[in-house]
Amino acid sequence: MYIKNLQPALTNSSSYLDVVADKIGKLTIKVLNVQGWVAKKVIAEVEEGKQQLDLNLNDLNSGIYILNAFLGDVFIKSIRFVKQ
Repeated sequence: MYIKNLQPALTNSSSYLDVVADKIGKLTIKVLNVQGWVAKKVIAEVEEGKQQLDLNLNDLNSGIYILNAFLGDVFIKSIRFVKQ
């Protein structure tokens, strides 16, 4: 599985995660605040191939966050973004 990027990286309400999966699986997304606390957790089923996952970020306060993506227990990617 490959995660290309998060668009936009400066967001008000939602962003899109571009994912390329070589097989069907569960993608776990943990959004951490600057203190390292999990501010949001999303589990998404991904299909084989390219897709965009819509991430609703309305419930987050303004600030800097780190998105960590996992396939099972395997770390895939970390992306920094700003919520306005």
